[in-house]
Amino acid sequence: MVKLVLSDLVANARVWLGTFLIAAATALVGAVVAGDIATALAVGGDEALALYGISGVVAAFTIVTALIVVGSVAGLTVTLQQRGYALWQLVGIRPALVRTVVTSQLLVVSLLGAVLGCLVALPVLGPLHRYAFAGSPELEPLHPRFGLAAAIPVVLFVVVVLTIGGSRSAGRASRTPPIQSLREIEPPDRRMTVGRWVGGIATLGIVAAIVSTLPGTGPDTLAVPLMLIAPLVAGVLAAFGPLLLARLVRGWTSLVPAEGPWFLARNSTAFNVGRSTATISPLTVAIALAGGLYSANGTAGHGGNLTTGSVVLLLGGPLLLAVLGAVATVFMSSRRREREFALIVAAGGTPGTVLAAAAWEAVIYVGTALLLGGVSVLATALAGAWAAGVFPSFGVLPALAVAAFGLVLVLTATVLPTALALRHEVPAVLAPE
Repeated sequence: MVKLVLSDLVANARVWLGTFLIAAATALVGAVVAGDIATALAVGGDEALALYGISGVVAAFTIVTALIVVGSVAGLTVTLQQRGYALWQLVGIRPALVRTVVTSQLLVVSLLGAVLGCLVALPVLGPLHRYAFAGSPELEPLHPRFGLAAAIPVVLFVVVVLTIGGSRSAGRASRTPPIQSLREIEPPDRRMTVGRWVGGIATLGIVAAIVSTLPGTGPDTLAVPLMLIAPLVAGVLAAFGPLLLARLVRGWTSLVPAEGPWFLARNSTAFNVGRSTATISPLTVAIALAGGLYSANGTAGHGGNLTTGSVVLLLGGPLLLAVLGAVATVFMSSRRREREFALIVAAGGTPGTVLAAAAWEAVIYVGTALLLGGVSVLATALAGAWAAGVFPSFGVLPALAVAAFGLVLVLTATVLPTALALRHEVPAVLAPE
């Protein structure tokens, strides 16, 4: 079994590389939180109280982002390889062994990525701490602590979240009849599972509880609970994605005449909703984080207090994780889509049509994420305005800035692999099938 686990990791290196990088990025972001907590425990006093408060906000952002991003990436990792798992069963490998192998692969990749992320954090934490607290004479002189005791919870968190995130897909891979998996390379996933229902309803309950505590909250403390609303609402939307994502994509993209590349892009995005969700959900979180932070502080009257250092400290890690997650899912899917591109060319489409369709897919991903992220930011603004009795601040520019940055990266991750795939001869791509 060990040989099968390792050989398959090598054979599907592009898919597993995306998972590995996300595990490393999650651990790196988690190390920042763990480092602040370890430092607070070491120094004590008022400095510790300040670090606890800051690390609590960053931890909340990181956990929400990680659960969505890592879960999406892990699930997509297994889904993209379901055809290979079907072939395993056809040659006599039992379904239970398939699940064991897939789970073992998730454990190995997440563990290696988490360890790498913690190692990268060691030289990063010091400069990041000094930059983030440059305006704080009490906190800037502190030396961040991050040792083995702080790293172990981070590694465990990454391993558990990534493994659980891929467990449902691993179970489906072992249960799905091989003939069905061979017929559908990427089975569309439109079902609401028990986990999604429970997670979505529970998160919605948390949002309702936070909103109910806002009235009467003083201006000095109003911004902190408001900051949490946008990413939590994004989490609710991600949980209920199978119910609304395909309909939302078809709805807003129908406003554009469905001709040529746009027609191909909108139908591919709506039909392959499992793959689309893995890209759109992280982008939604990124937009919600940026817009929600500025909306919360603007509504609470603290907009002018946001320094570059504080923004980097609060949002830098979660934003990096969210955007990297979106790009990683596109990169992971690119090789599995070479046959799709070849079929379009074989049916009479030109390489230019395929490239344009790929570019429009990136636009649809980001456009859909902007709509969902906008709902999250709007919820923050309206809740804050209701609680404080002031005009809401919507955080439009930060949300648009993150969306534009995400579009550039997703366009690159979509178009470049497509251009490389089009260099292959169509018969050579279709022959193995």
